[in-house]
Amino acid sequence: MWEDIPHALTFGEGPLLRQALLLGPFALSLLIVTIGHATSFGRLYSAGLVVMAVATAAAVLLHLRPDPRLLWLVPVLDLVGLSLMRLVPLPTASGVAVLVILPALWLGADYLMRGVWMVAGLGLLTMTVPTLLYYGTAPPELSRALMTPLTMTLCALTIAAAKRLWLVQAAQLEEQGRELEQALHESVESRTINEAIVSAVDVGLVLLDGEGRYVSANPRHGDFMRLAYPDGLDGQVGQPGFVYAADRRTALEAAEMPTARALDGEPFSDLVVWVGEHSADQRALSVSARPIHDRNGQVDGAVLVYKDVTDIMTALKMRDDFVASVSHELRTPLTSIIGFLDLLLDRSDVDAATRAHLDIVRRNAERLYRLVSDLLLIAKTDHGRLVLTATSTDLSALLGQAVSDIAPLAQAGGVEIESRIDPAVFLVIDPVRIRQMVDNLLSNAVKYTPPGGVVTVTLEDDAEAAILRVADTGIGIAQADLDRLFNRFFRAEAAEARAIPGVGLGLAITKSIVEAHNGVIAVESRTEHGTDFEVRLPRRRARVEPLERPSQSSLSPS
Repeated sequence: MWEDIPHALTFGEGPLLRQALLLGPFALSLLIVTIGHATSFGRLYSAGLVVMAVATAAAVLLHLRPDPRLLWLVPVLDLVGLSLMRLVPLPTASGVAVLVILPALWLGADYLMRGVWMVAGLGLLTMTVPTLLYYGTAPPELSRALMTPLTMTLCALTIAAAKRLWLVQAAQLEEQGRELEQALHESVESRTINEAIVSAVDVGLVLLDGEGRYVSANPRHGDFMRLAYPDGLDGQVGQPGFVYAADRRTALEAAEMPTARALDGEPFSDLVVWVGEHSADQRALSVSARPIHDRNGQVDGAVLVYKDVTDIMTALKMRDDFVASVSHELRTPLTSIIGFLDLLLDRSDVDAATRAHLDIVRRNAERLYRLVSDLLLIAKTDHGRLVLTATSTDLSALLGQAVSDIAPLAQAGGVEIESRIDPAVFLVIDPVRIRQMVDNLLSNAVKYTPPGGVVTVTLEDDAEAAILRVADTGIGIAQADLDRLFNRFFRAEAAEARAIPGVGLGLAITKSIVEAHNGVIAVESRTEHGTDFEVRLPRRRARVEPLERPSQSSLSPS
């Protein structure tokens, strides 16, 4: 309990100082008594003086040779001496009576509850019993015998309780101090480890505050920034430098910088930029960013990660160049093959069996020609060479013709087509490319919808854009596949599992055509519940200059 709590001398600095504090008012009381009573004080008063002198001598000895085990001796002697002096008749004893409070406080402070019991016992033995024996049990004497011991016991109890509370709080503070010290040690150790990891990783890391200042960056990020800012970085977002978009030619404006976009609260991943003044020294960086928000939801900084993907981008370019070269070389002989097949099929002397075989050859040659054409179109898109021939076109009529053309294929597959097309929706578009985009969406919807399903085609016209939707009740697309749906050569697992033919270029081409018209394509899907594509084509004039590569590019090899 209370006695189990470690305690130290805190109520005063030591026995000698305590005794000096007591002797001050004691000497004053003695002086007053001496002036008023020049005669002898009597044996009890004199005995009390002797005991007080012994207590003072003990205080001096304990000061010279401290011994915590004898700390109780001085206040106990003081109580005995003051009790003896108090037994003399009033008013001689009235001055010393109140002084018994001081040794009682010291015993309570030093020994807590044991000190309280010591004070109570000494009061009973040295004050209550002697007073009753010496003066009797009359009410005034009974009050004198009880009140002073009770008062000093209560004072000892009060100081003991206060000391206990202080000790508990001190122990708690000490424990908290140890915990804080341990936490600080672990924090410093963790920070050291984290700094070592951050310095060792092969990616650039940077932390920005809400004002756009660079709070922290690792050495790898410094390497990249020296390429982008050979004259030095001023530590603030928005400084112009040698930073280019994914096309490696378009210099980024201050607001287009990854850091500026991150501070605007835009999270992004795999944003490809090129840094470096000279082409031979440029490096491709894949940048990902996540904004930091305060408790009110406001952007209070951002964390950005820069990864060197130069080798990947170089390999992708080599692959694309190879695909484009091979596709170009294949298209010319395929054109000749298809042309000569047409000549053979036009001959009247070709028998039915041979004609059937030639039809099979021609269908496969045309399929291969379409694949080669798609590969060339993808290559043109990647290299910014997709040129649109934009004219004012009735999108409603174009979409209606596409639905009519796909109807036989849908009917053969047991798929119903429903269409809701606003009339006379005129836009400035490239009708050939838009028809290619529509055909891709319709053919996919029919192809991935099982018999009994429905494909719904809608076209809505508003003041800002024409909105085309192609929805089906087909096999759907898994959520994990949606992010890669428009990547080249990517095919969803459901399509692979059902062995549905295709090479994964249609949607990549569709997205390129939509973006070339400054439009946006979006998709929503659930497995076994169907897919919904939405294309928004704005009314502003489509882009007819060579297509610039988008600033954000996927790093997937497909």
